[in-house]
Amino acid sequence: MTSKSPPANPLGLADAVKRAQAKGEGKLGIVAHNGSAVLGGAERALIRLLAGLQKRGHRVSLACNHDIVADEAARALVPVIIQPLRGDLVLGDVLAFSKFLKRETPDAFIIGTFKKVWLAGMAAERAKVGRVVARIGLASDVARRWKYRFALQRWVDAVVLNADAMRPAFEASVPKFDTTNIVTIHTGVQAPRTKQNAAAFRKSAGIPPDARVIGTVARLSKQKRLERLIEAAAQLPGVHVVIAGEGSERPKLEAVRDRLKVADRVHLIGEVRDVGDVLAALDVFVLTSDQEGMSNAMLEALALGVPVVSTRVSGAEEALAPIDGDAPGAVAGFEPAEIANAVNGLLQDADRLRRASTAALRVRGQRFDFERMLDEWELLLRDGPAALRRSGIR
Repeated sequence: MTSKSPPANPLGLADAVKRAQAKGEGKLGIVAHNGSAVLGGAERALIRLLAGLQKRGHRVSLACNHDIVADEAARALVPVIIQPLRGDLVLGDVLAFSKFLKRETPDAFIIGTFKKVWLAGMAAERAKVGRVVARIGLASDVARRWKYRFALQRWVDAVVLNADAMRPAFEASVPKFDTTNIVTIHTGVQAPRTKQNAAAFRKSAGIPPDARVIGTVARLSKQKRLERLIEAAAQLPGVHVVIAGEGSERPKLEAVRDRLKVADRVHLIGEVRDVGDVLAALDVFVLTSDQEGMSNAMLEALALGVPVVSTRVSGAEEALAPIDGDAPGAVAGFEPAEIANAVNGLLQDADRLRRASTAALRVRGQRFDFERMLDEWELLLRDGPAALRRSGIR
């Protein structure tokens, strides 16, 4: 699907937000739920969204299933409670969560985990929440079972995708859902902070100061297909690879690294709190996943001016489309050789790499601005999808 980039100066959106604020309608009560047992990009993005809305004066809270998500929310100063929604037949969780929603009396409720649409939607219906929004973060988040179609059609008022490319598959999975209530709000990002310069980080990781460095920040999970990055590195002599993150795939990745005899150039550095230090030390950020929505780590790399090479997953072509004539990176096929060729095309052309870096900064400002994202969410949560269309943005 062809991506339509938002205008650089969305006056319609800004005017709509100002009009609502002038009427005294600016402050909302917002509750979100996340059911994930891991802390990934989707969870961090939801927490940043709530934190941003809270800074604008809205009353927000997050309910979640697990401490790992709750701890991250607490660090962001987002009010949080463990209020689990477990299996689809645990109706006691629905009753408990419905009581929680009634106490909170939110104007809007965000379902942050697609697999919880059934239970969360049921609870919101019982609690008579005014506006229920399902936030869809992965291309694979489609309604494959009847109960998800039922919940979306009966209990959900709007669906938010983070990439236009996700729309066809989602619409096909819920044919009776009103497509005018499906909107795309691109994930907004802020440049992650850095605590040390690139030279200091490379030294700490054992990377020569004059080496070319590519890498990624990701959970070490099957979905990310990070063995492709290691296999690509084997085809890029002298290039060092940094992989920041932890997960169940670490033993497999270590075995691939050892088998290809690139252990001296592939650095599995584990979980890193200050991801900005990692990203800023890269010449090229590489995304090798089988499926994504709009990768948060990719957007953070762009926000620091780091060019990106990505497999052709949902969101990649939207994020990496040329801006003012220059692309902030390249979209590659899924084979390691294709990834290696795309990376090499950037590393071997200093002028192209420089222009890609400049384009990356412009892309973040024009397509993935954090404050713009908050404007769109405010308008949606207050007035619904039609308000975004009237503003001329969606």
